[in-house]
Amino acid sequence: LTDDRVIGTLMFGSFAVGEGDDFSDIEFALFIRDDAFRDFDQRSWLQGIAPVGAYFQDDFGHRTALFENGIRGEFHFLPASDLPTVASWQGHGWFPSLDAAVFLDRTGELSRHASALVGGPPRREGADLVEGLCLNLINLALLGANLLTRGEFARAWALLGRTHENLLKLIRIQEKATHHWPTPSRCLEQDLSPAAYERYLTCTAAARPHDLIAGYCRTWVWCRELFDAIATPLNVRLPNTVLARVDQLL
Repeated sequence: LTDDRVIGTLMFGSFAVGEGDDFSDIEFALFIRDDAFRDFDQRSWLQGIAPVGAYFQDDFGHRTALFENGIRGEFHFLPASDLPTVASWQGHGWFPSLDAAVFLDRTGELSRHASALVGGPPRREGADLVEGLCLNLINLALLGANLLTRGEFARAWALLGRTHENLLKLIRIQEKATHHWPTPSRCLEQDLSPAAYERYLTCTAAARPHDLIAGYCRTWVWCRELFDAIATPLNVRLPNTVLARVDQLL
């Protein structure tokens, strides 16, 4: 990187933790001198790395590059004054060493803040975390049950995947397999026990009414078991009247 406007480059994601392969995305945060940030042409700069087919803001608000060689990249261009925020990413991102993630650091400041992210995957535990997962599950299950009752099966099918994101996090806590947390379906085939993975497959469904209702019911039964197994020992209090309503609808 010879462009002196770029003072720091941090890689995160699968390559930073040693799991990247030919089909993985690349993910970078790039810090630009404050006086150059406003006029910094992101697409042109990326074009100097490899031919860019498209560069746009995706559904999650990330700036995404689709390179002509088929590689997908997520890029966060930030002013240099935002460097201290890197330490606040602790709990969301991590890497085994600074060398695995810091590609460029002209001032040493990036390495200083990024050192907070060095180590292993953060521990995922505690009553507050479990309560949030359970309440989000109850919320989505109630919405899904209402949609099924109304006959909005296509919408209920789309919602089931969102419901499973929270379900899978509770399953990962129970299975002590929380290292792929932000995207809980990642490497699910290897991370879960065979029995848990096979059970999860029974919770998935096509959009046909009979299959979808069965998928929701199996999902909810598992949720209830996980609430008892994980939330109750932590003294997490869940809204029993709402639980009963979902029971009734499903």
